[in-house]
Amino acid sequence: MTTTALATPLSDDEYEALGALLATPGAAIHDVSTLEGLLTAIATAATPPAEAEWLAQVWPTAPADADNAERQRATSLVLRHFHHLRAWLARDAASFEPIFHCGPEWGIAAWCQGFMAGLELDAAGWAPLQAAQPDWFAPMRELAASDGREPPMPDEETEKWMDAVAPAIIAIHGTRSPQQGGAGRPAQRATPKVGRNDPCPCGSGKKYKKCCGAADA
Repeated sequence: MTTTALATPLSDDEYEALGALLATPGAAIHDVSTLEGLLTAIATAATPPAEAEWLAQVWPTAPADADNAERQRATSLVLRHFHHLRAWLARDAASFEPIFHCGPEWGIAAWCQGFMAGLELDAAGWAPLQAAQPDWFAPMRELAASDGREPPMPDEETEKWMDAVAPAIIAIHGTRSPQQGGAGRPAQRATPKVGRNDPCPCGSGKKYKKCCGAADA
């Protein structure tokens, strides 16, 4: 598969298919939101873990022969989403939007749990930045811990932390990108932000990720 093809964003049907594949017994991560949180941590790491290492976090055991086709299909979709995510951050980090939901299901806490699990793959490597910029990691830490919290986190607090996730990831990514000119300088946009799930500004009626966003990737 070419680099361009590998970074092609998934379609809505493919996101749905990936969600179904993650729901199989062999998977350790069971939804797209958790997966993207993990992949975001890997994509923004100073020294990303080897592909085989982080794929083992998704499927920790080898499948039986009968499951090979589904495992290969799922791995292909996971790799495409990862490379698209990494290309998106490299091209226009300021437009980053986490996938907190896939279809009718919301996974705000799940996304953040995936991100925190991604940090654990290189805890020593992440420690200096977490110590220097704890506020950047606070949204993911607070939301990850909100799952099952009693009493539940108030809606206003949830929304506050949720709104802070994307700016935090953009800031973190800025420390990893030489073109940003220094640590903690997030990318600046000359045009209004267009989210992956927003209508494409070209007027096609399609989502941006399936129109001009797909072409850019």
